[in-house]
Amino acid sequence: MTIAAESGEALRATHAWFLCSAVTGAVLIPFALQTLGMSPFGLGLALAAAGVGGLLGSLAAVRLGMRFGAGRVVIACRAATALAWVLAALSTDSLAGWLLFGVGQFLLGLSMGAENANEMGYRQTVTPDRLQGGMNATMRSINRSMIVIGAPLGGFLGDRIGYNNMLWIAALGFLTVATTLGLSRFRGARLDDAYVNPV
Repeated sequence: MTIAAESGEALRATHAWFLCSAVTGAVLIPFALQTLGMSPFGLGLALAAAGVGGLLGSLAAVRLGMRFGAGRVVIACRAATALAWVLAALSTDSLAGWLLFGVGQFLLGLSMGAENANEMGYRQTVTPDRLQGGMNATMRSINRSMIVIGAPLGGFLGDRIGYNNMLWIAALGFLTVATTLGLSRFRGARLDDAYVNPV
């Protein structure tokens, strides 16, 4: 197992994650307001649930990473992200459906909060200091490129095949990302993996 290979696998998975996330970002609001018939206030509550989940996930992130390993936490959180969008796709135009949507948003926030610190912490730990700037610039440039591709694609296809169908497609994409990463060497990544000479 090499640190470089683990980090590369994680980066590729992150780019795919951003692509799927851009798709959901484009269809989330029209799906909630038009398909589910939620009010703007109700949608705001659901998004607030995501914020609460994000806070709780971030508070537990370091402890989870140290206990289970950053790789396993990131993989589990990406699987939870897929489940969160499945819950959204299963939501209906009813009080129970709106509650299910809110639970999905809470789970999404929880998974992102716990994942982010572990993924970024691991990446910064295993990258030599002299390469930090280049690594972050390259990673973020590609991630933003995925948004440029995914957002208009999600909106275009959502208008044509339905927002609900796009959520199912995105959920499958998130699950593929989690599965691919789970089968890679990244599952053994830990926050205490570091280069001996990081300068």
